[in-house]
Amino acid sequence: MPLSDWMANTAFVIGMDTLGRRARAHLLFAAKDPEKAQHAALMSIVEACRETEQGRGFGLGQVADVDAFRRAVPIQTYEDMRPAIDRQIASGALEIAPEKPIMYARSSGTTGSPKYIPVTTRVLKQLRTAQRAMAFTQHEALRAFSGRLVGLGGAKSEEILPDGTPAGATTGLIYETMPRFMRKKYVVPPSIFSVTDYQLKYEVIARLAAGADDVTVFATANPSTLLRLMDVANRDLARIVNEVADGAFAGYSALPPEVAREIKPLLAPDQRRANELGRVIASGRPAQIGDLWPKLRAVVTWLGGGCALAAEAVRKQLPAGARMVDAGYVASEMRGTIVVDIERGLALPLLSDVFFEFVPVEVWDRGERQTLLLHELAEGQDYHVIVSSVAGLLRYHMNDVVRATARIGATPTLAFIRKGRGMTNITGEKLSEDQVHAAMGRLSPKPAFFVVLADAALSGYRAYIESPNGAVVTKSIAVALDDHLSSLNIEYAAKRASGRLHAVNVRLLRSGAGEAYHRHCVDVRKQREAQAKVLALQTVEECDFDFAAFEIADAAAVTDLH
Repeated sequence: MPLSDWMANTAFVIGMDTLGRRARAHLLFAAKDPEKAQHAALMSIVEACRETEQGRGFGLGQVADVDAFRRAVPIQTYEDMRPAIDRQIASGALEIAPEKPIMYARSSGTTGSPKYIPVTTRVLKQLRTAQRAMAFTQHEALRAFSGRLVGLGGAKSEEILPDGTPAGATTGLIYETMPRFMRKKYVVPPSIFSVTDYQLKYEVIARLAAGADDVTVFATANPSTLLRLMDVANRDLARIVNEVADGAFAGYSALPPEVAREIKPLLAPDQRRANELGRVIASGRPAQIGDLWPKLRAVVTWLGGGCALAAEAVRKQLPAGARMVDAGYVASEMRGTIVVDIERGLALPLLSDVFFEFVPVEVWDRGERQTLLLHELAEGQDYHVIVSSVAGLLRYHMNDVVRATARIGATPTLAFIRKGRGMTNITGEKLSEDQVHAAMGRLSPKPAFFVVLADAALSGYRAYIESPNGAVVTKSIAVALDDHLSSLNIEYAAKRASGRLHAVNVRLLRSGAGEAYHRHCVDVRKQREAQAKVLALQTVEECDFDFAAFEIADAAAVTDLH
């Protein structure tokens, strides 16, 4: 091992055994008394946010306890907060965030306009501390960081807002601000995340990762990213072998200059590694993850919700002894949990950083909004989540459903189950019912009835459409619908462009399907006739109506764009 690599590895381990151990110990101590820890977190958030425009409007200066906070602040969505966030971006005034953000986390919004979540220096400090605590758990349980890491994230700066602040992914910010010795452990430099050509981005990641024989950790939010990477690696493996031997990369000249400069030192010739990869090709079968990286010890990614099938596909490719580790409950709005018990897969909420409130799913669906606190949760029960943070998100409804699982100390752990009603998420696209309605409204002719189902097994969506008055519908409707969804949802567009999400598959329905579905809702689901509502966006598992009886026989052949 080169001296510089040895020094970086030593510094990394020392950091894990000190800062990482301390961060996890603090969380475990707080978990002994979640009510006390959550009260302290809330008061810290109230103190930070009371002088913002939002804070003054809600009278946070008079809030001294949880009950007063719940009386003063209504449960909010992003759309409730959007005008104030837009004003903060435009003017720099402290409308929502209590300090000027160093960036905004950018993700898809339900209306088609992106969401911009303030990320302040205090938020960044919390994110780093949480990352250290989780990394220490992996270090202690798996010795996961004995080799190098392949971390796949987003760019910190996907756009520059009018006030000059970047908007993008917090993963990019964390990677860019790491100490040099920690960044040296990463195979893929963060500048690569800014490459906008998805094919080129995956090609350069595959080239760098395949050239590294000492990878012990893969970290990516969505397991479909790793499956996509393997598709590219297998397609190009013969070429990659030659490039590793020669110290080259075929797409080098197409890279942005700053990225090309950064990866040039990483392309040193390595005949020994090329020989290893050549033996994988000689096996005559597609390479598995374990074939390319036999020293791999952990894959850190989302394991639940719509990612479960992709995660299982990744698991089947791992070398013996490697573990799948859940990335925890993470969103653009905040990091909610970290896994502190790998054996049982238990994730503790970051109860000193985020103030949590919960409403049982069945209570929420009845329209009731009385909230429970973390220490009041019942194991095995599913809840909608409302969070408050020092970023200025106050009583923010995440539209996520989590399950309370076994307690650590006196604190229930949390497992992400799914998005809330009216939203689905297969590969990170977070498609909303509003967006589906808007996309369908742009079609010509406009559908008489439609339901869109998220099909995680096929990494895509099925759209069941009844055309009006027997109008003729051609396969162009599938192209148009896919284009409209992409224009309304930046994450959907990104996942389609990268190949992680397949084109929408349109299934045409004969006349009468909508009426039959309505009767099903009344007769089977026992909805009141006057209140029966078509949920336009569901998962395959949620939908209990048999559309097959109404499908036009040749519809799949006409519109299947896979």
